[in-house]
Amino acid sequence: MRITPVAIKNKNQAEKLMVSLGVSSQGVKILSSKVLWAAFQIEDIKSWEANILKQHLLSQGSDAAIERDALVKNIKTKALIFGNLSQLRNLCRKLENQPFSLHGISEVLSVYLDNLNRQSYAFTARDKKFKITQPLICGIINLTPDSFSGDGLLGKSREVVLAKVAEMLRRGAKIIDVGGESSRPFAKPLKEKEELNRVIPQLRAIRKKFKKVLISIDTYKYEVAKAAVDEGADMINDITALRGDPRKALLVKRHKLGCILMHMKGNPSTMQSNPVYKDVVSEEIDFFQERLSFCRSQGIAKEQIMLDPGIGFGKRLNDNLKILNQLYRFRIFGLPLFLGLSRKSFIGTITKAGQNNRLAGTVAAMVLSLNQGASVFRVHDVGETAQALKVASQIINN
Repeated sequence: MRITPVAIKNKNQAEKLMVSLGVSSQGVKILSSKVLWAAFQIEDIKSWEANILKQHLLSQGSDAAIERDALVKNIKTKALIFGNLSQLRNLCRKLENQPFSLHGISEVLSVYLDNLNRQSYAFTARDKKFKITQPLICGIINLTPDSFSGDGLLGKSREVVLAKVAEMLRRGAKIIDVGGESSRPFAKPLKEKEELNRVIPQLRAIRKKFKKVLISIDTYKYEVAKAAVDEGADMINDITALRGDPRKALLVKRHKLGCILMHMKGNPSTMQSNPVYKDVVSEEIDFFQERLSFCRSQGIAKEQIMLDPGIGFGKRLNDNLKILNQLYRFRIFGLPLFLGLSRKSFIGTITKAGQNNRLAGTVAAMVLSLNQGASVFRVHDVGETAQALKVASQIINN
């Protein structure tokens, strides 16, 4: 007889294991949700509601952690609920007809449970529709003189830029992100006319030569975004998450553009001036909930959206590390997670490596992020990243 531990990280692994044991197809469907576990913290609820949650979970062999005073006093409190997916879905069903916020908890929790184990994402950018089932690489074309990473291509010939794009595509990039304004900490805003002069001629040439590639314009300015879309850009990578000019959201809706919503506290010139968070991940979740509500109100479909937690944008070292350690929490939205980690300063802070010597640290952070649920990676070193993520993906999904 042999007894060994088994780690089951997702639905696919659970189902594969059940099938290998010879479990019936119906049994696989029922049992796979019983071996996957999840926990949720619910805030700002009444003590009697917390006690109802606890009693329902206890009746199924699970439990909830609540404040001691909530057992005997009528107060506002928090609850940590946990159990396997089957138990949590049963909880949702029991709460469906309950009054007050309990019904709302049921609705939200049901959606979150569906999203937590999502293995693929539908994405639309203009006429390009596809499913994201493997990590995607987004290659960076910086048309700037002052990029923090030292790879600015401003002033280079069209042939040099096109050769760079061709090399990125050959080595595994599926998206090309074109930007003309540096968003490094303390960078000064660039005038709109100068940004247009930097990006539009090169973007036009890229689209002419590479007709099928997905092109993203990295800008927060409406006029730059519109000009790029007129030249064939498919996506807007907006560090302000469509805040500011209301015409940006209308542009995304009208052309069915892909859109990357990024979290940033302040703006590039101020964001690193003593940023403070009580709980950075919870604050980002609140931010994305508000931005997604805005997008729905503007008629932007969820299939058009990626979320970027904005590593290095108004974040201290520990904020960046906490976000990366808890990326799984963003999976509740059921949307692709877009990450820009390449050569970031937090890697240099940890390793003391210069900006052009951070490849190993970048790859380490990306592989761990992939395991936490990230889908799209904006990078300078396309070939090395593609190889690392391909191997990591095979290991994670085996």
